[in-house]
Amino acid sequence: MSSTDKIITIGRSYGAGGRTIGRKIAELFGIPYYDSEILAETAKSSGLTEKYLASVDEKEINDAALYMSIGYMNPGYTSVRQIAANAQREVIEKIASEGPCVIVGRRANEILKDRYNVVSIFIAASEDSRVKHVMAREGLDEKSARKKVIRADKERKAYYNQFGGTPWGYAESYDLCINTDEVPEDLAIRLIECLAGRS
Repeated sequence: MSSTDKIITIGRSYGAGGRTIGRKIAELFGIPYYDSEILAETAKSSGLTEKYLASVDEKEINDAALYMSIGYMNPGYTSVRQIAANAQREVIEKIASEGPCVIVGRRANEILKDRYNVVSIFIAASEDSRVKHVMAREGLDEKSARKKVIRADKERKAYYNQFGGTPWGYAESYDLCINTDEVPEDLAIRLIECLAGRS
């Protein structure tokens, strides 16, 4: 089994295979894998329901309309989505403090980059290939799958970019970018293994 001392973060466009690659990398290194598991931990720490957290997961925080009714428009109060985002950030930092792992999405590369030994990956593919993947995976027709791909990418981009730093999906934001149209999954895994396994 390979070994790593890195926190491996994986950003991804929707349907490009980032979740599958992330899971296999975690298995390869024998380290924890975090994706939707982060929602359960955030629910515990924030008091918000996991169902609510899933509904706003990797979506932009909107403004005044989301402020809690008590103290509406008062700068001393915070939107529910901001509470969720703050709690999720704390969970990600706690996870990273416990040692090497794979974290998928949720802006983990930006959250952790200045304090932890991070290898950041972005997994992308063409829209057409992602639509086909989503059609097969979720049993959708082409129109519905394309709509879902476009919407998910738009939401992830807005969520990531709203906090500043380098933009979502831009090469300079990551240590390695992989196009799964051109790079087969097994080769993508080997490339990440080589990068993350370096001391």
